[in-house]
Amino acid sequence: MMQQQPSTKAFIEALQSSLWNREINQAPFENLDRNQWIAIFKLSFHQTVEGMICQAIQKLPKELLPPADLMLKWLVRLERIEQKNQLMDTIIAEQATIFQQNGIEAILQKGHGVSLYYAHPSIRLSGDIDWYFPKKEQYHQANQLMEKLGQDFKIHPAYSSGYHFKEIEIEHHQKLVQLRNPFVLKKIKKIYQQQEKYNRLHTIGGVQVTIPSPMLNILQVDAHILKHQITYGIGLRQLCDSARLYHSLSNDIDPIALKDIYTKLGMLKWSYVFHQVLVNLLGLDQNKLPYLADKALKSDWMADYILRTGNFGFYDQDHPDINNPGGRVDRSTRLFGNFKNFITLAPVETICFPVVHLFSKIHH
Repeated sequence: MMQQQPSTKAFIEALQSSLWNREINQAPFENLDRNQWIAIFKLSFHQTVEGMICQAIQKLPKELLPPADLMLKWLVRLERIEQKNQLMDTIIAEQATIFQQNGIEAILQKGHGVSLYYAHPSIRLSGDIDWYFPKKEQYHQANQLMEKLGQDFKIHPAYSSGYHFKEIEIEHHQKLVQLRNPFVLKKIKKIYQQQEKYNRLHTIGGVQVTIPSPMLNILQVDAHILKHQITYGIGLRQLCDSARLYHSLSNDIDPIALKDIYTKLGMLKWSYVFHQVLVNLLGLDQNKLPYLADKALKSDWMADYILRTGNFGFYDQDHPDINNPGGRVDRSTRLFGNFKNFITLAPVETICFPVVHLFSKIHH
């Protein structure tokens, strides 16, 4: 990776400490000044891991803590994350009950279904609640129900819908694994049919909720990361999800079967590089990976891009939007840059992005 600033080193140490629930190494936090702490705070916000960073730095001795006003902002943010997660637990339970009472099979996707595998689930920032419906008719039935019970209901491109339910954003999906390559759709459907019997039940808010099987959970998270990397980028929160899944489920997945799936879906070469980022940047134990690359591949470029651009690429320092911080400018330049980076790692998925994106808009 590129030469890291002291603030970046401290940020990564705090993130790893929280992610793996271990003691924090104090050395990177010695002699940090106010501006460096502000940089850490901003980085935690841009990567949407501020709850995890706040949880970790509270382990530091008093003399190494950030300035009091910054610490207060972090603590307030952490409390809000915990409160939102508690509210989301309640809403997931309520919606799962509604679906069950109406005979609708719903699978909790990503987000909350992944946070269950964290050492501290309540401090993971969740964006929205995602439900997957294996049966098309039940997807439409769920839409009809929530169009009445929710607010601002809309049908989105790419076969999904969205609305607000008691102030929380909810999305319904017809796809669990959201790759753009149309040539693998039948393969994904077959993989789901083979794996659905291993789906798991977890109690959330006092209600049993279905989450994907270990294999499907890892696949859906990694596919989501690849999908966004090909466009504008992805943040560390999603990488933390993948790392926690590999760490927690390494004994529950068949490494040969997963490698075969990634080969069939055109994700294998990409996964070699991505796995190395999880090890080098996030500190995932390499022994927890399902398989290793056949040869050494460069991965620093991917880690550097993620650190620089932040959550879904909204904070690209090389293409700042002064008038709209967090906006996206120079879109064609950025998309072409990522196209060049990923065309050799996931060629069909990369080529399909502009075609499928245009088709979904026309179809919508």
